[in-house]
Amino acid sequence: MDKLKIGILYLGLHNQLIKKYGVNRIIDRKEFFIKIGRHAQIPKSIRPLVLIEMENKKLIEKVDRDKIKILQNDIDLENDCKKLYELVGV
Repeated sequence: MDKLKIGILYLGLHNQLIKKYGVNRIIDRKEFFIKIGRHAQIPKSIRPLVLIEMENKKLIEKVDRDKIKILQNDIDLENDCKKLYELVGV
């Protein structure tokens, strides 16, 4: 069985983005940074790193310098609790 490679906190942040904006929506980089600042209290200096990590994990896609697309993920944080427990080995 595949292990959870994304991380629970990234899934939580991604879930919040989907709830607020929707899947395949394009949002401003500024909106993204505000959301991660509130959700995970990420300091301003490392917010660009979170953007890069989430892009590497295929949760978002950078459209251009100022636009970010929220991608679909196969794990539904709200409804797949059992699947999450299995993925983390509990």
